[in-house]
Amino acid sequence: MTIPLPKLEKHGKVQPLLEEQNCLRFLYEKKPEYVSQFLTYMEKGRKGILHKLADSILRENINEYYSGAIDLKKQGHTLFINEKPHAWEGIYKRLRDFPLQEELSYKMVQFKRYAILFPVQREYSFHLVETNGDLVYLGEHEIRIISVASELVRLMFTKEEYPNRNAFIQELDNGTANLALAYMYNDIWKTVIKREASQLDAATTFEYLEEKQKHTPDFSKSLFFEQLVVDGHHLHPGAKTKLGLSFQDVFQYSGEFHQSFGVRFAAVRRDYLRTTLEKGSILKRFFPREWHDAVKELNDRGYNADEFDVLPVHPWQFEHAVPSIYEEEIYREVMILLEDPKLSAQATSSFRTVAPMDNEAPVLKLAVNSQMTSTVRSISTQTAMNSTIFSSMIAKIMDQEEHLNGFVPLNELSGAAFRSEDQLKSRNLTMLIRENIDAKIEEDEAAIAGMALYAESPVTETTMLKELAEQLRVEESLTKAQAAEEFFNDYIQTVIPAYVTLMVKYGVALEGHLQNSIPVFRKGRLTRFFFRDWGGSRVHEQRIRKQNLNPSFATGSVSVTSELSEVHNKLYYTVFQNHLGEIIRQLVLYSGLEEKDFWKQVKLTCEKTFETLREDPNLKKAVEEDRAFLYQSSVMHKSLTKMRLTDSKEYGYNKVPNPLAY
Repeated sequence: MTIPLPKLEKHGKVQPLLEEQNCLRFLYEKKPEYVSQFLTYMEKGRKGILHKLADSILRENINEYYSGAIDLKKQGHTLFINEKPHAWEGIYKRLRDFPLQEELSYKMVQFKRYAILFPVQREYSFHLVETNGDLVYLGEHEIRIISVASELVRLMFTKEEYPNRNAFIQELDNGTANLALAYMYNDIWKTVIKREASQLDAATTFEYLEEKQKHTPDFSKSLFFEQLVVDGHHLHPGAKTKLGLSFQDVFQYSGEFHQSFGVRFAAVRRDYLRTTLEKGSILKRFFPREWHDAVKELNDRGYNADEFDVLPVHPWQFEHAVPSIYEEEIYREVMILLEDPKLSAQATSSFRTVAPMDNEAPVLKLAVNSQMTSTVRSISTQTAMNSTIFSSMIAKIMDQEEHLNGFVPLNELSGAAFRSEDQLKSRNLTMLIRENIDAKIEEDEAAIAGMALYAESPVTETTMLKELAEQLRVEESLTKAQAAEEFFNDYIQTVIPAYVTLMVKYGVALEGHLQNSIPVFRKGRLTRFFFRDWGGSRVHEQRIRKQNLNPSFATGSVSVTSELSEVHNKLYYTVFQNHLGEIIRQLVLYSGLEEKDFWKQVKLTCEKTFETLREDPNLKKAVEEDRAFLYQSSVMHKSLTKMRLTDSKEYGYNKVPNPLAY
């Protein structure tokens, strides 16, 4: 089929991406009513991924592209520059007449025969660079706008230097088309929500949700916020990459499309399973209706149901991965793929974490053998088996630290994995069952998935964090600056003492980025803070044992370490850089206050926590070790783009200035 494509560029001619054509083909065949909207949002999708990549290249200072760049700014027909580039006279003449944006500054990165201009709007702590506007290619004979992320990669990185370059290009092109599709559908969804909000006489998101719940009692506010995340990870250029999935799969199973689907089930002989339950069935305990349907089908098909346990399987995994990975086990009837039991669910902000439409049911984290961002989203046996052990450990810690009662775990209730020495088999029929936050939330509270704090509200078209701060300002008759300060102080007084105490006293570094955080608010004030997902945490063996806690984690667990640096890097990157860094950025944009003032408050809160912990003489050494790390002049920032260019299996880092050092 020939796909008509729009004119995409003001300057120069750019070939359509194959992934954009594939997405259009899906829409023509399955959703023809959306074709024209997708064409409209292609350019926005391209820019979204392009700027994530541009920000990351400068932030990571790959090949010293940031530190070696020439600074340039335009006012009228005058160019201000800190250093003359090669062939300056010709460049000056062309740039003088090119419509550079005067409100932006530019970083000019030079190559042998061309240069690239990065338009920089703002810079924040941790070397966080925010680009905006057009990236410009400045060649010997032409000047044009760079329109797609993959073009930028080809211009800046050679295959010889970065062997995974072409695979990274494929990831970016896939993410580009996925983001355009997400923007397209989000605009359609927003129109529906805006109309509904108007009918309910609701001027804000919180008024809308309050009225919506009155009319639809089983409506889940927490799921609403989980699915508000359209852009994905705020720092990762592969935020929308979903390799191995068709665009129909993306549309059906990604949270931002608000689609329901049926979780499927597989029966596995008990001696081929590892589970956290000593006796009985996981499914029977948590999903009795589906267990009943499974038992009936097994009996009807001539099997003895007592010989099996039944596991939930993501529907994509059930159709595309399980039949091939477990072909032998299915043939030998070790595994039975069931047809009858299905559990209606929707995706959360995480593709593989699904929320049953029954708000009382627990949440399921399911293996998906597809690459999303940088990682194939299967689940290790260790993660499954450690789920309840970690939950038990955290419960004991929180019992001992009653002053941290506003910092609340969303416990993992059970886990299971296929028993095999083959990693592909052991990782792809794995699942976790987690508490559902809806059962813990009061009627006048809003549990907002951390990533939704920087997502745009469909009602007010501002970020949720700004809307929260504005709600607080109006409720308490504050100025914007006062509202931002109050909001931030509430927030850090809850999260920093908890994260720091767990690290210093127990050696536990939670993976506390926004994706694993659910702050809860009432009228703009933080009431509680929920944390979830233990798989990426680190536990320092010596420190946890000193507190007479001896969790028996599964052999080979990456969570357990004797290296203090692993604990430090995990906590600092996820909590301070990824999490608090974005909260501060949003509050700066809302209030106009200086970023450094927020970091002063962070340091002050850390200091108060350290001083309290120092009162225990057994913790003085740990306090000094962690304090020295936290306040060092530079810290390591995860190099997300460089890791993909090199296909590194280990975390890569680059040094960035530390705002807590001053």
